[in-house]
Amino acid sequence: MLAATYSRLDRLRLSAFSWFRTPRRHEKASLYLHGLFTVHVLVFALVVWGTAVTTPYLDMLTWQHDALEALKANEATVWFGHLLHPHNEHRLAFVRVLTLLDLTFGGGRETIFIMTTLLAVIVIAGLLWRVMTEHARAKDRLLALVIPMLILSSTAALDIGLPINCVYPLSLVFSVAAIVIFARAATAPRNNSRLLMGAMLCALLSPFGNMTGLVIWPVLIWLCWRSQAGWRISLITLFLGTSESCLYLWHDLPVHASGGIQLGLGAVMRLGVYAGVFLGLPFSRLATFTIPAIGLGWGLALVASAILVADCLNKKPATRATLVSTGLILIGLGVAAMASLGRVDESADLVAPARYSIYVVLFHTGLVMRVLLWFRTRPDRARPLGLKTGMGFATLLLLFQVVSGLAGLKAANDLRDVVMSWQPGLHGAHYTKLVFPDLSYAEAVRRDVDAYLLAR
Repeated sequence: MLAATYSRLDRLRLSAFSWFRTPRRHEKASLYLHGLFTVHVLVFALVVWGTAVTTPYLDMLTWQHDALEALKANEATVWFGHLLHPHNEHRLAFVRVLTLLDLTFGGGRETIFIMTTLLAVIVIAGLLWRVMTEHARAKDRLLALVIPMLILSSTAALDIGLPINCVYPLSLVFSVAAIVIFARAATAPRNNSRLLMGAMLCALLSPFGNMTGLVIWPVLIWLCWRSQAGWRISLITLFLGTSESCLYLWHDLPVHASGGIQLGLGAVMRLGVYAGVFLGLPFSRLATFTIPAIGLGWGLALVASAILVADCLNKKPATRATLVSTGLILIGLGVAAMASLGRVDESADLVAPARYSIYVVLFHTGLVMRVLLWFRTRPDRARPLGLKTGMGFATLLLLFQVVSGLAGLKAANDLRDVVMSWQPGLHGAHYTKLVFPDLSYAEAVRRDVDAYLLAR
C-alpha cells in the first residue's frame, strides 16, 4: 500500500512538469517550433519598439484637449460626460481614461497607451493559446503555438506602437475575453453563473474601446443558440445587447446619414467589394495584390460561411475551443459588414486602412483554430502530416512577420519624421494630413499641454 502511495505521488509530481515535456518522437519538431516562436516574438517586440510614436497627432490632440477641459472643471458630472462623450460615432471611455493618466503620470508622451495596448494584445494571445492547449496532447500543444504567433503579429504591433490605433486592441481584449469566458460557462457542468456574469460584463465594456465592440452581442446570441444555453440566458443577452446598443447610438448618427443609406445595385456591389478588401487585409494594402486579395477575402468568407452552416447542422455538443473559434470568425465577419456599410455612400477609393488588420487577424485565427481542431480528429497515423503542416505554416508566419515588420517600420519612421519635425508656425500639406487639419488648433493644444505639465 505504501508503494502504491509513492507511485501515485510520483505520477502527480510528474504531471506538474508534463506540460513542458515533449515525447521523444516530437523533440525535433518541438525544438523547431519553439525556435520559430521565440524568433517570432523577438521580431514582434522589435517592431513594437521601432514603430512607437510618442508625439501626439491627429485624434490624440483632440483627446488631450478634451482631457484638459475635464481637468479644469474637475466636477463629477463633467467627468462622467467626458468619459462617455462621443468621438465621431465612438464612445472612447478607455481612451479618455488613458489620456488622463498619460497627462497626469506619463508626461503626455503616450507611453501609457503603448504599455496598455501591448498588455491587451498579450492577453488576447494568452487567452486563445490557453483555450487550444487545455486538455490537449503534447503534439497538439505544439501546434497550438501558431495561435499566439498569429496574434503577436507585426500588424498588431502597429496598433501598439501607434497610440492612435489603441482603440482596436482595447475593444477586442474585452470581446475575446467575453467569448472565452462564455464558452467556459457554456461547457461547465454546473455553477456557471459567475462565469456568465463575467462574460456579460466584458461584453458591456467592449464598445467603450471602439464602437465595433457592439458586434460582440450578436456573436454571443449566436453562441447561446449553438451551445444550447437556454432561453433565459439568450433573453438576458438579447436584452443587454439591445439596451446597450440603443443607448450607445442614441443621438450619435453622423450628419451625412440623415437621408439614410441608398442600397441600389451600385451600393450593393460597392459593399461587396469593400468587404473583400477588408477581409483581404493586409495584402489588399498593396496595389499589385488588391484583386487577388479581394478574391482571398471572399474565399475565406465562403469557407467561414460553410463552417457556420456545418455548425448549424451539427447535433453534437459544442466544445469550448469550437465556440471560441466560432466567436472569432463571427467578429471578423461582423466588423467587415459594419465597415462596408459605413462606406457604402462614400465616393472615395475603396481602401481599408492597415489598422483594421487586427480584426482580420482574429478572423484568420478562428479559421486556423478550426483546422487544428480538425487535425485532432484524424487517426494517429495521419497526425505526422498535421505536425509537418503546422511547422510549414509557422515558417510562413515568421517570414511574413519579418516582411510586414520591415514595411511597418518604414511607414512608422516616415510618420514619426513628419510629426516630430512639425513646430508651431510651420505649414504644409504633409503637416495638415498627418499632424492635424487645423494646425492652429494643434498649436493651441500643444501649448496648453506644455503649460499643464509645467504647472504640475
